[in-house]
Amino acid sequence: MKTPMNIYNTAMKKKKNRKGFSLVELIVVLVIMAILAAALVPTLIGYIKQTKQSNAKNEAASVVSAAQTVASSAFASGDGMYYDQSQNGAAVPVVGTSASPDTSVDGTASAEAVTAIGKLAEIEKTKDGAITKITFDNGVVSEVQYTSGGTNVDYKVTNNKGTYSIVANFS
Repeated sequence: MKTPMNIYNTAMKKKKNRKGFSLVELIVVLVIMAILAAALVPTLIGYIKQTKQSNAKNEAASVVSAAQTVASSAFASGDGMYYDQSQNGAAVPVVGTSASPDTSVDGTASAEAVTAIGKLAEIEKTKDGAITKITFDNGVVSEVQYTSGGTNVDYKVTNNKGTYSIVANFS
């Protein structure tokens, strides 16, 4: 007859020889990991979205800075032309066309100026986003419309008495 001590010793010997984990232990660990993942994934997705929006706002601000640089250069030259040093000093009309540039730096930016501003702001049209419209008011950037490539959101930057505001259009 086996005594309780003998049964205990036999059970302990069997446990010492056991290798690995039981199926129940593995399932418990997997359930805990699934609960943690379910709690963290929505939070991480929110952070990723905020980061993309922040990057797009920074790109829009970079476009405004580049546009103001081009406008100031054209305003200072007196002939309404921006001399693009990345293209060996090629003359780029800021407002108007190559055939008839506007010397006042007042109005909507020309296609050549938008391209030069995109290069200056280091915005690649196919990857990062696109500048859709730039408006100047007497040599000062008054409005920029920019579509971000990463978020597909239109940003409108407006100048109100020297203060720029960025508004996102999520439509």
